[in-house]
Amino acid sequence: MLIRYFMTTDVITLSPEQRCSDALKRLRDNHIRRAPVMDRGRLAGIVSERDLYRALARTPLRDSAYADENADTPVRQIMTVQVHAAGPNDHLEKAARLMLDHKIGGVPVLKEDKLAGMITESDIFKALWGILSHKTSCRILLFDKDGDKDVAQHDYIKLCLKHQCFINTFISYPRPEGGHMHYICVKGAMVDDLIKELWSCPCDIMFVEKGDG
Repeated sequence: MLIRYFMTTDVITLSPEQRCSDALKRLRDNHIRRAPVMDRGRLAGIVSERDLYRALARTPLRDSAYADENADTPVRQIMTVQVHAAGPNDHLEKAARLMLDHKIGGVPVLKEDKLAGMITESDIFKALWGILSHKTSCRILLFDKDGDKDVAQHDYIKLCLKHQCFINTFISYPRPEGGHMHYICVKGAMVDDLIKELWSCPCDIMFVEKGDG
């Protein structure tokens, strides 16, 4: 789950001397909400759509015709210079944590101090969706009863292997009240046998959803 597999590499950038009105138009034309500011090949800052609206005293509902006297303000005067960045070989979790901790929607990805890409909350959402959703697989959600420790995570994996089910995804999540919630996404000719045996385990099955295949 490395950032480099999910980041955008074709990054729209701005220059420090670019006018705020032009920068906003560039963001809107490319349907993005933020862009790195590059100065002679180096990351100098980052500007968001919100920063530009604030600088131009606009709201998202107003048209570009409402540009005021700040339209000529250069990007360097409003950009954020303390940029939170990640590396392409960092885990996706680091990018998500940066966004949550600093309440931002995306971070630049730097490789040897050079811009390699951007990773946004949308990219992370798509990655999560790809992990959880497999169109041709069977999705099973279950949790251990009353924090029961008799059936461990590896026991569920053993059951999948026993019934010759290929595991696309296996996620265990600790529940606040104790025990774990397990999400299993599998496929194979013996999925029905796997589900039947799971019913006999000391766990509660929340749902079973079969895919198209």
